[in-house]
Amino acid sequence: MNRPPPTDITIALVEDERVLRQEMAFQLEHLGFSVNTFENAAQFYRALLVQSRTIAVLDIGLSDEDGLSICQHLRSYDSQMGIVFVTARVLREDRLIGLAAGADAYLSKPVDMEELVLILQRLSRRFSPEIASVDPVETQEDASWRMENDASFVRAPNGVRIRLSINEARLLRLLLQKAGIACSHAELGLALGLPPEELDRHRLEVILSRLRLRTKRLTGIPLPLVSCRGFGYRIEI
Repeated sequence: MNRPPPTDITIALVEDERVLRQEMAFQLEHLGFSVNTFENAAQFYRALLVQSRTIAVLDIGLSDEDGLSICQHLRSYDSQMGIVFVTARVLREDRLIGLAAGADAYLSKPVDMEELVLILQRLSRRFSPEIASVDPVETQEDASWRMENDASFVRAPNGVRIRLSINEARLLRLLLQKAGIACSHAELGLALGLPPEELDRHRLEVILSRLRLRTKRLTGIPLPLVSCRGFGYRIEI
């Protein structure tokens, strides 16, 4: 079997059977994929907050939330995410229900790894390059960090446009709307759809830290993101 091309896509394997989960992860990693494993939906959702470039490989019969519900939830906010069911449910009706829920593919256990790898390679091509284009900056006065109209990209002062993850876009939109004003951890959590009782500051730190590093790497310009100790963050424009 040919190895897949290098990619920064992560395969999220959500499977509650430990031995099968470990075996599938081992085989995929051996073939060059980056794999994170989860035994239930709650673990997967927490990880998805900081890792959006993901293809989900889902079992249906999970302990907390079934794979069909997970699939429908993912599709409700991301039409491009790759979703593959790997399940013991083999009836034609089950397969049609899975595809109707939004899955890109439906495979039966025991899974044919060659078929799964071909599907994962195809789905990974959905993700566009991080840098979309370089737009000319007309005047120095106009040069600033700006969100594109569809909020999928941010444009740096030098005209480089960078694709954003959903969570990056939510946070950066709020920070740019309140440029120069500190946004509290609670405000930023709400931008991610997290009520105060579910707020995890570490999640915010990870998302924003990665965004700061990635924008500097891709544009050569530091994102003017400032940490306000004990309170939150602000963008200085």
